[in-house]
Amino acid sequence: MDKTKRITIQDIAKFANVSVGTIDRVIHNRGKVSADKQRKIEDAIEKLNFNPNLLARTLALGKRFLVCSLLPTSPHPGHYWSLPKSGIERGGAMYKDFGIAVESYSYNLFDESSFVEQTEIILKLNPSGVIFAPRFLQESLNFAKKLKEKGIPYVCIDSDIPDQKSLTYIGPDVEQSAYIAARLLNSVVNANDHILILNMFKGIENAATLKRVEFGFKRYFSEKGIDEKRIHILTINSTKKEVVLKELTKFYIKNKSINGVFVTNSKAFLVSEFHQTHDLDIRVVGYDLVKGNIDCLESGGIDFIISQNPVQQGLKGLQTLFELFIYKTEPPKIQHVPLDIIIKENVDFYVDFYST
Repeated sequence: MDKTKRITIQDIAKFANVSVGTIDRVIHNRGKVSADKQRKIEDAIEKLNFNPNLLARTLALGKRFLVCSLLPTSPHPGHYWSLPKSGIERGGAMYKDFGIAVESYSYNLFDESSFVEQTEIILKLNPSGVIFAPRFLQESLNFAKKLKEKGIPYVCIDSDIPDQKSLTYIGPDVEQSAYIAARLLNSVVNANDHILILNMFKGIENAATLKRVEFGFKRYFSEKGIDEKRIHILTINSTKKEVVLKELTKFYIKNKSINGVFVTNSKAFLVSEFHQTHDLDIRVVGYDLVKGNIDCLESGGIDFIISQNPVQQGLKGLQTLFELFIYKTEPPKIQHVPLDIIIKENVDFYVDFYST
C-alpha cells in the first residue's frame, strides 16, 4: 500500500473483504460479527495504519454532513473570491471520506437581492453548517438570525458580523490590517502629502467592515499626531474598470495633492494602471495577491500588498466545521489569519508558497 495515500473507509472494507456496515458493528460492538471477520477488520486497521477513533466517529450511524458556502461571485480563476472558495473545496476533498459534502453558492457583490435569494436556497436545504462572507450587513444579520433559529452553526470568513453568535470568525483583524497599511503608506510619502482611502463597494453604510478599516487606518495617523485632514475618502459603487477610471479622473482633477492611495479591496491594480497611464507618481498600498496586483507590484506601480491568506480562510473554515461535527470541538470565537506584507523583492516566494 502506498504510504502517501490517505486511507479511506472503503480501503479498510476492501482489504478485509467485508462491508462498511460490518466495520461499524465491530467498532461499536453492536450486532453479531464472526470472530474471523472481526480479526480481518482489526488486522486491516493495523496494517493500513488507519485511525480507529476517527473511523468510529465517521461510521457512527453513517451520518452525512452538508456544508454550504456562500461567497461573492468570482468571474475568473485567480480573482480574489476564487481563493477562499478553493480553500473550502480543498477542505471538502480532504474530508469527503468522513461524511463531509460541500455545496458552493455565490452572490453578486453589488446586488443585495442576489445574496438574499441564495440564503433562501441554503436555508431550505437545512445544512449541517454554513461558511459565508457577510458583505451586506443587514442581509447578513437576517441570515445569521435564521441560521441560529434552525440551530445551524455558521462560520464567517473575510469579515465578521458585529455582536453575533457565529461559531467563529476566520479572517484578518481588519482594524489592525488597515493600521499596518497606514504605517506602510506613510513610510513612502512626504510629511505634508495627502492620502486617499479608496473603497470600491456598494454603499459604505452597508459594508460590514469598511468603517472598521477606515477607523484602523486613521488611528495610526491619530496616534502619531499627524493631521487627519490629509486623509480623503472616495467610495466608488463599482469595481468595473471603466467606472473606476472615470471616478478617479474626476477626483484627481479636484484633488491634485494626493500622493498616496490605500485601496481597501483586492483591486489596487486598477488604481496602479490609472497612475501609470497618466504618468502619476502616486504610491499605492492594497490587499491580496491576485494576478493584477502581482503584475503591478513587479512593475513598481504598487508599493505594498497585504495578503490576508484567503485560501487559508476557506480551508480553516471547513476544518473548523469538521472538528465540530466529528470531535464536537468548539473553536475560539475569533481566529485571525496572519497578515503577510509583500513587496517586489519577495513576491515570487509568496506566489510559489500560495500555489502549493
